[in-house]
Amino acid sequence: MNKIKNRIFITTNLKAGETVSLGDDKSHYLNNVLRCKIGDHISLFNEKSECLAEVVSNVKNACKLKLMKCMKIEIDRHKITLLFSPIKRTPMEFMVQKCTEIGITSFQPVLMERTNNKKINLERLKLISIEASEQSSRVNLPSFNNLISFKEMIKTMSYDKLIFCSLKKNTSLINKINLSLNESIGIIVGPEGDFSSNEMTDLESVKNSVPVTLGSNILKSETAGVVASSLVMNSIYNG
Repeated sequence: MNKIKNRIFITTNLKAGETVSLGDDKSHYLNNVLRCKIGDHISLFNEKSECLAEVVSNVKNACKLKLMKCMKIEIDRHKITLLFSPIKRTPMEFMVQKCTEIGITSFQPVLMERTNNKKINLERLKLISIEASEQSSRVNLPSFNNLISFKEMIKTMSYDKLIFCSLKKNTSLINKINLSLNESIGIIVGPEGDFSSNEMTDLESVKNSVPVTLGSNILKSETAGVVASSLVMNSIYNG
């Protein structure tokens, strides 16, 4: 099935030949954002399948679509978790949006010594991630984990490669590290002000951990998350 630009994520089971009714929010999106008319085609997808659908009714709060052709969704070949310190709302939402588009498979917020924002709205971030998936033709939604402490992260995480962004000199570039699709990869981005000295020591002691530099400039946390995610994805698919 060819990719269709207009896409909507729903949790309903999808089966060719059946008709699906959209709720208020999705109907509003279809009518007022996508500007779909009766007879137009869009893509509906959940976490199992994606279907070509035809708009058969565009009533204000209860649009209906007929499912024409469905295909099973292939699971992402890569497994990349972005571990990050919660930052201000707008930059954090930007980071989640862009990293979803890039292909991050899991988000893990971590409370660090220099974390300023200790509140995080996971439901809001999930919604932003869904919208980013709709826009970018992504079919596998990333998962979101509850906020944990840095010490808990150190004790419980297990990755084939743990990449943490460092401001120290003489660290490796990501594209110089051997990464593969078969590995589980964790990317850790610190808060504004960077990791504390104790946190840096803990990270350096973790098995399979690798400090990396993102260049000579000091990046904001949200920028570092996006850049690191993009470089890792490029390395495992094109390295």
